Amino acid sequence: MGKRQLGQLQPFEFVITLVVAELATTPLEDISTPLLYGIVPLLTVFVTHYFLTLLSTKSIWFRKVMNGKPLIVINENGIDTENLKKLNMDVNDLIEGLRAQQFFSVEQISYAIIETNGNLSLLPREQTEAPKSVPLSIVVEGKIINANLGISNTSADQIYAFLKERHLNLKNVVLMTTESNRIFVQPKNEKYFTVDLS
Repeated sequence: MGKRQLGQLQPFEFVITLVVAELATTPLEDISTPLLYGIVPLLTVFVTHYFLTLLSTKSIWFRKVMNGKPLIVINENGIDTENLKKLNMDVNDLIEGLRAQQFFSVEQISYAIIETNGNLSLLPREQTEAPKSVPLSIVVEGKIINANLGISNTSADQIYAFLKERHLNLKNVVLMTTESNRIFVQPKNEKYFTVDLS
């Protein structure tokens, strides 16, 4: 499998790694089990992996079937909820991935791509200032985060009034954050917008 780290393995390679570990321990656990019972399956897995890798390098279609394809989860309009669903991810997973790479706001990102090995690749938006403090999520996927309302000095009634003024329903809000009197809103299937309350 080369010198790649565990996090860089493709899904089928990760499965093969687990299978090899199990097959290697089988003859070692029981002395009465012939060593050949472990070697033959290991050789079979090795040959299978070799041919699967060879096919993946030669055929784009086969590579897509085995490994999947990268998906854009943040684009020019903001968060792509449809692609998040395909990946079985939620908005909190995405925000956590951004923070892990020192980005605390969706506005800072032009494009974000989930690679086939699960890594998050980011293209930062040029000339976008980082937030002065950590943005607090007050609405995530149509649900008010009550734990953050007190910290942000915001009430549920204020949120409903804010959304009503902009003809938005709570259930259609993918993400709403507040930071230094600045509100970020990501409506479902629409471009995000910000409002400065200062």
